[in-house]
Amino acid sequence: MKIIAVIQADLETTPIGTRSRLADELGGIPILRRTVERLRRAKNISEVHVLCPAAQQPRCTTILDGTDAMIRTHNAGPPAYGSLIQAARKWSLCGWRGGIGGTTVFDEYADLHIIEGLLKTVRADAVMIVPPAAVVFDPSLADRMIEHRKSLEDDSRMVFAQTPPGLSGIILDASLVAELVSKKIPIGWLFSYQPDGPLKDLIFQPCCYETPSPLRFAAGRAIVDTDRSAQMLADLLREHSDPDAITVGEWLIHRDATSIDPFPREVEIELTTDDPYPNALLRPRGDRVPRRGPIEPSVVQRIAAELARFDDSLVVLGGFGDPLRHPKFGEILDSLRPSTHPDDSIYGLCVRTTGVDFDDANIKAIVDHGVDILSVLLDAWSNDLYGRLHAPNDPATAFLEKVLSRMDRLSKAREHAGSARPIVVPEMTKSRENVHELDAFYDGWLRRLGAASLTGYSHYARQCEDRGVIDMAPSTRTPCRRIRARCMVLADGRVTLCDQDFKGLHTFGNLHKQSLGDIWRSAEFNRIRAAHQSGSFGPTPLCAACAEWHRP
Repeated sequence: MKIIAVIQADLETTPIGTRSRLADELGGIPILRRTVERLRRAKNISEVHVLCPAAQQPRCTTILDGTDAMIRTHNAGPPAYGSLIQAARKWSLCGWRGGIGGTTVFDEYADLHIIEGLLKTVRADAVMIVPPAAVVFDPSLADRMIEHRKSLEDDSRMVFAQTPPGLSGIILDASLVAELVSKKIPIGWLFSYQPDGPLKDLIFQPCCYETPSPLRFAAGRAIVDTDRSAQMLADLLREHSDPDAITVGEWLIHRDATSIDPFPREVEIELTTDDPYPNALLRPRGDRVPRRGPIEPSVVQRIAAELARFDDSLVVLGGFGDPLRHPKFGEILDSLRPSTHPDDSIYGLCVRTTGVDFDDANIKAIVDHGVDILSVLLDAWSNDLYGRLHAPNDPATAFLEKVLSRMDRLSKAREHAGSARPIVVPEMTKSRENVHELDAFYDGWLRRLGAASLTGYSHYARQCEDRGVIDMAPSTRTPCRRIRARCMVLADGRVTLCDQDFKGLHTFGNLHKQSLGDIWRSAEFNRIRAAHQSGSFGPTPLCAACAEWHRP
């Protein structure tokens, strides 16, 4: 069986929407060259083909001079569903899967139309697709994956491994590439749940090459295509000049538990505590939440300016009110995604809303400013249950069909603009009251939109009645991962530890007086992190009572 490696390279931009660093040097060696040299150490790969835009061929030739990589050119332009994959992957860049709609890291650097074109001119039974900035790609693991593929014979046309992005590639038979192209199906579709044809998860099938636990459980992006991953991999290579996959996995696990970035990767911003459903059962709203806000747009502008120093920062507009009820919602979006200065934009932008206030102005603002994800809090599949959950005191005042019609209007506005964004994600918070509609909700929205979200009910550290179906927390308490990567800004400008503190009981600073970075790195915030790391979970009453500590 002849297996070739394919690297799709672009020296200007990346498929995830960041600046390409392939021509940048890491330890004196261009990043693209580092990847090719790692790949050429795999004994079972027959050839390495680098696919690049025709105009970039001279630069790629210079970078790869002296290697035996074969440079192939194309004028294909962006892939048809590239912008959709880009938006869907923004919240899961550090994992090999987990993107909205089942998208995976394998979708990012794999334009199968171009690869199919290569396979029409180069004889090969299968391809191993590798990201171009995978500077710690493990050639030994690649060899073992190829041997595994050969051992399967005709039982599978694909082999992958569960590793952090960039440590391994995916092997696709030539026939599978052709089939996916003909059916217009991205790779991630193979891994996603299909309600009309459910199959056992591929990680439990022979096509999944089993890897040790440091690889399955490590989180981190080993691809040099964001500011954070570039810094992380530079740090790694200073400590380990030629690491194998296990070394990288163990290093990532240690780093995840001990290091703090200068700014949080994700910030949730509460714009207002005003909400169309103040008596909703499944989340704190109305009189249960102290009145705050609306937040001053200048506060959001300062947050955006700080977070824009990293090109993979994420912002969620949510909190304990409906962001669409902020009187200057459009102005807020413009501060996060300014049309006049796109380089200063926040990388990932999500709006979490009931959808009740999807009027024409808000719909236009959401589409025009390129909101990536629109999470719509529905919680029910039927009109009757929707009313009882959102307006329990007067169910007749909650109209699911009105929200759905406004969602349709938004989808039409998006199509009219020729945009893949926002990806609309109906969300259900699973509870005892709605668990009987869970299957209908999830399968129904997957059929209709291709995306849906199920979240567990939170009692907010015992501050609310527990309506959960079952306790999902592991038996052994471990440090909370959220406080090392994300925080929440309340509508009065205070910064709180996490999204469980809806009353603002444990805040660590105020953005009217301090910068986000100073609050994030403050002694008090670090004291809480250190306590968690030492196994002490009682530095605040909320931490001690929390049941959400295990969630990413």
